[in-house]
Amino acid sequence: MTKTEIISQCFGLIGVLSFVLSFQIKSNKKLYLVQMFSNSMFVIQFILLGAYSGCINLVICILRNLIFINRKKWTFVEKPLMLALLIGLFILNTIINWHAWYDIFSLIAVIAATVAFWTGNPRDIRTHNLFVASPCWIVYDIAVGAWAGVANEVIGMTSIIISIIRFGWKSLGASGKEYE
Repeated sequence: MTKTEIISQCFGLIGVLSFVLSFQIKSNKKLYLVQMFSNSMFVIQFILLGAYSGCINLVICILRNLIFINRKKWTFVEKPLMLALLIGLFILNTIINWHAWYDIFSLIAVIAATVAFWTGNPRDIRTHNLFVASPCWIVYDIAVGAWAGVANEVIGMTSIIISIIRFGWKSLGASGKEYE
């Protein structure tokens, strides 16, 4: 491994630790904040690895989380047009930065997570990440050599399962849009 690759994995490891923590937080607002930090660490990792499609998709995810955190103030966030706009940005980025077959997995991952985050339902957020987003990120991370990213997704999936056990399945779907 080169020095740049080792440094990239260090940023990825910081991202892993913060991402795992995020799924142990019941409040969506706090979950989004922690994931924004985590995503920023993976953005740096992807830049160092030259994985630009995934990198820009994560920058858009940071913007998405910022928008969703403010959904009580910004009522337009609740409109389907906002969801369509975000998905359109992800698609446009993937087309512009297309490098190889694996870029489609980054796209599927961010769309699945965005749809779940848009609903604001903690159960949807966890199931979309567990069954769609994380498996897609694993494929992408393996393809670009983001080994900390692979670990992140495996640990993240485990963390989601723990949060389901910890909070209970009914509790995670009960309140719907919890942003406090």
